[in-house]
Amino acid sequence: MRAKVLLYHLGDETEKGKALRAILREMKLLTLTVGAQQLGETVGRLASTNAAASAAPPESVPETEFMLLCALGDKQLDRLLANMRRAGVSVPYKAVLTGQNKAWTLCQLITEVTREHEFLKNSQ
Repeated sequence: MRAKVLLYHLGDETEKGKALRAILREMKLLTLTVGAQQLGETVGRLASTNAAASAAPPESVPETEFMLLCALGDKQLDRLLANMRRAGVSVPYKAVLTGQNKAWTLCQLITEVTREHEFLKNSQ
């Protein structure tokens, strides 16, 4: 699988989306924009194709920005995060594609990452 970054609620129409896409272009990372119509699709399927597939959307649609990092090596990941910090681009909800989460729908993954992030934030 080629290294790829899936972006949700980070379109070209937003300043953050433009800045993030510029970083990803500079790093020559494939970028796929996913929307509500892909929330019911598994992240493994979305990561394995260059087309945004459609699946039945869930009743509850997350409204948060989200990044899914697929098949990035450690150095690529470190460089991406450093470039984002340097550019002042922050996306608090992000995940790495794993063997454990590849069967989850995009909606399930975003919901779980958001829940974990909020739990950790509130427990400090």
